[in-house]
Amino acid sequence: MPFIFNSIFAVFLAVSLSFAASLIGMDALGAESPPQNAAIIRNGLAPQNPALNAFENRTKFGVTIQYEYAEAEKNSNAIAMNSFTMPSISMVLPLGLFGTFGIGLEQKYFASNRLELADTALDANVSLNSRTGLYELAPSYSIRLPFFLSDLAVGASYRIFFGNSHSLLERGKSREWNDEAWIANDVLITERERGTYETNDDWWRNFGYSLHFHRKTVDYFVSYFPSLSMEKNIKRNTQFSNTDTLRTTDTTQAFALSRRFASGIHLRFWQNQNLSLVYEQHEAFSWFAEYKVTGTGLFYSSFFRRNNFGINAWYAEKYTREAHEYGASLLSDLWLGRRGTLVGLALYGGYRQAKEKEPSWDETFFGFKLNLTGVGNWGTSSRRR
Repeated sequence: MPFIFNSIFAVFLAVSLSFAASLIGMDALGAESPPQNAAIIRNGLAPQNPALNAFENRTKFGVTIQYEYAEAEKNSNAIAMNSFTMPSISMVLPLGLFGTFGIGLEQKYFASNRLELADTALDANVSLNSRTGLYELAPSYSIRLPFFLSDLAVGASYRIFFGNSHSLLERGKSREWNDEAWIANDVLITERERGTYETNDDWWRNFGYSLHFHRKTVDYFVSYFPSLSMEKNIKRNTQFSNTDTLRTTDTTQAFALSRRFASGIHLRFWQNQNLSLVYEQHEAFSWFAEYKVTGTGLFYSSFFRRNNFGINAWYAEKYTREAHEYGASLLSDLWLGRRGTLVGLALYGGYRQAKEKEPSWDETFFGFKLNLTGVGNWGTSSRRR
């Protein structure tokens, strides 16, 4: 992999197409695809806050669809990226006095890239096709505390990580490959790599916990997830020319998902005005703020009185402390029909910058996020118990 990126930085970039959330951090194992605002502290399944589900009163099914376009630039070389993914699926099953069960599947990191390079320094063409996906399956359980503590709920979720990667790198043909010139002279070199992700830590570290306080005008939560050791098992094959036998090497790459602390507050005032503030600390940190005007959610109300409208903004240190992201979005929650089906639409955009080495990558992005909650008689209610 270092060869391909050295080529991008040092020489002319001919053609590139990337289907990924971001070029910044594309090799940062375990990095999330932004924006991943953990700030859902009033409605919906929030992986960083499982205790939230204890206050839901209807069975819910939710799915998120996201499109993003980004353009990364470095040394006057630009790479355009598109992504169209389904980053999360979730379900909440209230059990009355016995608490609430929830389960969510999240796409923590995904990238599918196709790069075509013309290396004028080495007089060669280089092509790369790669795909990486890391996912988190998180069953959770939450319950409200009894008696006078019923405004409080506790929750826990168990994180199950899995994923794989695949890449095909072709170099050639070239008259000079530096130290490899004696074997690679005018020869097509093919490198195939397959990898799988898995956890490598004590079982109890997969658990995360949260505490949520809920009243009609205020919500507050705090959550904690321990750090978790991960492994990427890699099988790499190298082939010189079309007739050479593939040479296989096996390696293991270890990395860690850092411990994560999140806390947030939601305030409701003037009957339908809402303000949410969230802080999240892990290897780096992020903050998120949202202002929303909520509607009645009633079918017979007018369009603007029935639905929710708002704006939010966030700042995050992504992947590493040297990568920064600024973003904002306009959002609307649209109530459809009489059965609690809710469609959420957010149009967002922003700017990322990575300063690990100079000169840095600069990346602008924009896209939309679509959330659908409710199927048939299932759905969500504007009232919560």
